[in-house]
Amino acid sequence: MDSRRPLPTIEALGLAAVLAMATLLRLGWVGVHSFGFDEARVSLLALQMARGGLLVSVGMPSSAGVPNPPGFVWLMSLPFALSRDPLVASLAVGAVNVLGVLGVWYLARRAWGPWAALAAGLLMASSPFGVFYSRSIWSQDLMAPMAVLWALAAKDAVQRESGPWLAAHLFLAGFAWQVHYSGIALLPASAWLVVRYGLWRRWPWLLAGCGAALLAVLPFAWALWRQSSEVLAALGALTRESERSFGEAFLRWAEVGMGANWDWLPLGWAWRWPPILGGLQRAAQVLTGGLVAFGLAGLIGEAWRTRRAPRGSAEILANLLPAWALATPLVFILSSTSVRHQYQMAALPALLLAAGAPAALLPRRWRWRGPLVAGLALAVAITQGAASAISLEANRSQLQPGGLGTPLAYPRAAIALLRDGLPVYVHAASDDTASDADAAGMSVLLWGYPHRIVDGSGALLLPPEGEAANLLFPFADLPALAQTRAHAVIDTSWELPRRQGEPPYIALRVTGRPPVGLEPVAPITLANGAQLRGWDAHWRGEELWLVTWWRITEGLQPGRYHQFNHLYATQGEALLQVHDRPVSSAAWQAGDMLLTWAIFRPETPGPYRFEVGMYSYPALERVPVLGQAAEADSAIRLGPVE
Repeated sequence: MDSRRPLPTIEALGLAAVLAMATLLRLGWVGVHSFGFDEARVSLLALQMARGGLLVSVGMPSSAGVPNPPGFVWLMSLPFALSRDPLVASLAVGAVNVLGVLGVWYLARRAWGPWAALAAGLLMASSPFGVFYSRSIWSQDLMAPMAVLWALAAKDAVQRESGPWLAAHLFLAGFAWQVHYSGIALLPASAWLVVRYGLWRRWPWLLAGCGAALLAVLPFAWALWRQSSEVLAALGALTRESERSFGEAFLRWAEVGMGANWDWLPLGWAWRWPPILGGLQRAAQVLTGGLVAFGLAGLIGEAWRTRRAPRGSAEILANLLPAWALATPLVFILSSTSVRHQYQMAALPALLLAAGAPAALLPRRWRWRGPLVAGLALAVAITQGAASAISLEANRSQLQPGGLGTPLAYPRAAIALLRDGLPVYVHAASDDTASDADAAGMSVLLWGYPHRIVDGSGALLLPPEGEAANLLFPFADLPALAQTRAHAVIDTSWELPRRQGEPPYIALRVTGRPPVGLEPVAPITLANGAQLRGWDAHWRGEELWLVTWWRITEGLQPGRYHQFNHLYATQGEALLQVHDRPVSSAAWQAGDMLLTWAIFRPETPGPYRFEVGMYSYPALERVPVLGQAAEADSAIRLGPVE
């Protein structure tokens, strides 16, 4: 095909149908995709790189416990440089995957003609795994389009004898695993291509491509060297636990190519398809598997038959596709963890390209071979595309047990409502953005807007006296919410909806006033700037609750602090129980009011007294009480309590 000539009308309509399906399933249902810890953490790192000037050298932890390279974070920093909104970044991932579908169509069109291109394009556009792994901010979501670009570069490197395309191809082969470890499967396929076509003769371009990939990995290598003991320990554990997974690797590979066993990912364990649609899907999987198997077998035979033929697109793909398709499961034969579907995404375009090849590989006497293969692909695409659309619609408004977590659309809408000019104080189950999904996700959604992230399981942060703020609680059972309702002055309360079956977000607008229900004391100030202003102790059944009220002064000393709460018996001065916990000191600002609480379950009769104070973490050095005679005695005594 001459790429400069316009497509015939019918062929153009076929391509339009392929792109329409790919676009609808990857960019439709806006915001209906996961935004859990992995997506939020990557987004936060990308924002820090794009807008904070940080060079990220280590990516997300992998499922095997080994750190990921930063390649995916680097790529995601590009959309985050354009917009702080993670929805824009997820749409960018979807758009790149639409281009990947176009690349599959183009490769098949150049090699085997319009019918093969239509078949491969339809199968790629509707592939359930291709749809699911193309909508979120996940590193595996870039594997399929990156592999297509790698294949396009390979074709032109061989066919045009192009040095720049050879360098690009080898760079992509060496960079893909830096985006997701499964990309390492492209390396043996590239090595086969270099040997098969003698590409080592263009050694300056070969060195350029490999050198660029090595340069990209240097920051990661340096970071690993600095934490080599932890990395070696993780690698040692992986080596000890490794086992041969030949059957599992090829089973997951076959399921990805056929579009089988995908529905539990978005729909969970309780979902059941209507009998007719379930039967149609099984038939579609069998058809796809048959086309893939026939295509791969035919391409291997074609590669042998045309081993001395000119370097045309068909001959190049016949040599590349089997190696490309088979390298991924072969790489994961020896695996230390369960082989997962996402590990096979780099092979998906190769498998579906092979499924389109029978349109040209079937015997020529079959005059309708092209329309037959394209017709089968169309039937598969309609069935699988409809199933993917149903899964998206099902997740849009209702929780599917064991399926997709809260889609991005819901926290994004909640934060948009709360961004009304007042600061937002998010009280999550943790304030650690490196481990907690809500802390990381809300930090991304509030990037550039005044906000605090607080560990709501042990601390409540309220605005300075006379000022207002919006408090957000992802879950209604967070202790900070109960403390707010008990002690703060609430101006407005909202329930911000999530899907049916999920609890709503709780939002409160509060004005900073002295907390109600607490006994004020003469101010006692710690050297870090926290000033005790009041407290209360009360019984709830057999639990003795201690609530302390602090004001953060202008003398705030930044640092990481924990609060200690010790329960003593007043008779005998025996230490009965200890309750220490972090108090989200990274969120403090001068003027803030802080409420903390500790729960004791004393087994001996009272009366009791308390000692409270703070210490730096991880140094574990107590913060002195200003004005106290003995610096070593840095506890504040409260009580007695009957």
